[in-house]
Amino acid sequence: AAVAAASRGSGSGEEPAGGEERPSRSAGAKSLPGATLTSGAPPDAGAWSLEGLADLYTGLSGALLKEGPPSSVYLGVYEAAKAALLATPAISPYPLVAYLLAGAAGETVGSVIRAPAEAIKSRLQSGADSTTADSVRSVLGTAAGRENVMRAWSSSLWRDVPFGAIQLAIFEGLKTYIINSPDIVVDVDTLLAEALFGATGGAIGAFLTTPTDVVTIRILTQGTGVDEACDEQACTLPVGFVGMAKEVYAQSGAMGFLQGARARTLYWAPAIGIFLSCYCSIRQAAVTSSLFG
Repeated sequence: AAVAAASRGSGSGEEPAGGEERPSRSAGAKSLPGATLTSGAPPDAGAWSLEGLADLYTGLSGALLKEGPPSSVYLGVYEAAKAALLATPAISPYPLVAYLLAGAAGETVGSVIRAPAEAIKSRLQSGADSTTADSVRSVLGTAAGRENVMRAWSSSLWRDVPFGAIQLAIFEGLKTYIINSPDIVVDVDTLLAEALFGATGGAIGAFLTTPTDVVTIRILTQGTGVDEACDEQACTLPVGFVGMAKEVYAQSGAMGFLQGARARTLYWAPAIGIFLSCYCSIRQAAVTSSLFG
């Protein structure tokens, strides 16, 4: 079966004036993340503000730019490298090694596109810039921004390459184990099975690479201009991977490297499951239809 590794790192307490009793939301009222009840509406009116809900999609264009093109490049390089490695006598007896090396090669090439795209997305979602165009100018339009992308790219390799390798190894390992287990009767090539295998690999890989993700995101969002990096008393020079890791440890200790681990794991588990299952299904359909000759 075809396989791929996805590449891929948060009211006032005053009492009402005049001693009025504070209105309470009825027990039957529903709430949505990021959504707020329209001011003055009865609790059971079902009237919601879409503004808060729309905020959840801040940086969507940057996120699509971060995942689409780099993933396409990654998959192309991965498939080519995997075919070449499996045809090499020294490696062909060890297919898992071929998958790991091919995934690392694909992720390395894809990261060249992903690094600036992730910088744009991170600045949008952190509120550093208000529009995608502003983020593009901040990231690519200034020498300081480009230097910061290079720092982030070098650190992201420590995150994305192991992430891709771990999730692929688990994805392949689970399929191989089930195929070679006569007592387990499961079609490993179904959409659901591949989604579950991918989600498992994505969750484990995401958790294990949280420390390098923390450092990478901090590098991506550190100030790159005078207004951002300087205050009235001093300027803070942008730092690289080692320098930022030291800052994280100095501020939060060892546990600082696990900040956001749960959110990262819960995000990437379904994302990798969807990615791998859809890719394998589409590729298999293309092969079956002889779209590639």
